[in-house]
Amino acid sequence: MVTAPGTATVAAKAVPGRTMVVVVSGLEPGTVAKVRVAGPGKYAKTLRVDGRFRLKKLRPGRYTLKAKRVGDARAVDRVQKVRVKKQRGARVRFTYRVRPPDTTAPAPVRNLRATEVTATTIALAWDNPPDDDFLEVSASRSGGTAADPLDFELSTAGESLRDFGLTPRTTYRYTITTIDEAGNSSAGKSITVTTLSS
Repeated sequence: MVTAPGTATVAAKAVPGRTMVVVVSGLEPGTVAKVRVAGPGKYAKTLRVDGRFRLKKLRPGRYTLKAKRVGDARAVDRVQKVRVKKQRGARVRFTYRVRPPDTTAPAPVRNLRATEVTATTIALAWDNPPDDDFLEVSASRSGGTAADPLDFELSTAGESLRDFGLTPRTTYRYTITTIDEAGNSSAGKSITVTTLSS
């Protein structure tokens, strides 16, 4: 085709064959979904889709698409198989379900007890809750004197602690609070313990 200077030309529209359009719906604004695509000839690609994505120049054949969980978004359509033909594009849609924010506090510790008491040491133990999203415990102490150091030694399993350097014949109050993966905290369980005479 020969065109005169200054004449605009319009290119022909692309033929939709050998293309695939991946559409993701149901996501919160600003959330990006992950879709894994596998196809002929060791074709493998992970898409990050926030609405719609077009794959072009694909080899004809069968493709497997798997939607992955992203944050609080869970894929309702787990795996889909799509055939791409030479003269016709393919379209696949994935729907995600967004879990509402977790605002439920974890269960408190159980069976909080003193396992050792001396004039200068107090040891405590407890049972952590069975919650699936339980993360850790926080321990605090009140009472005592200003000279008492805050020298907790928490066990690796997070189910006991030992407090050192305390004052004889002094009452202390300990509170153990549970925390879950979402950052929610329980009201805490408390126990009052008095050290022995020196």
